Amino acid sequence: MLCPVCAVEMFVLEFQRVEVDYCPGCGGVWLDSGELELIGERAGALQGELLAALEASGGKRPQGQKRPCPVCRKALREVATPGEPPVVVDRCPRGHGLWFDRDELRAVVCAAGAPEDNVLARFFADLGADGEVEDERDGGAGA
Repeated sequence: MLCPVCAVEMFVLEFQRVEVDYCPGCGGVWLDSGELELIGERAGALQGELLAALEASGGKRPQGQKRPCPVCRKALREVATPGEPPVVVDRCPRGHGLWFDRDELRAVVCAAGAPEDNVLARFFADLGADGEVEDERDGGAGA
């Protein structure tokens, strides 16, 4: 699967038995439809209004360069989290998933009220820091 930003082949990382697609080129993350809710539930973060806002249909067409959905190649739409400041992420208009630029997913987790030391927030903070994530189950590399 190709990154919608830099067209680099993404690779799969696993967070609590949910696969997420990670771009080593730009540090972005693609979550297939439903994966955000799954990892949010398993980490005790991301409920209610925030999930509904990100998963809802619609969104606005971005200005400038269009980013293609890695699944269907349709132009992604921008959606924003509720609250201040909002975090703007990209959503497939056909509902295939969500694209998060580097550090946006961690920002969404924190905007949902999860503490900075939440396992999900730490996972994505570590990923954004250096592109390497330690697998908490065995202490090895995540991918």
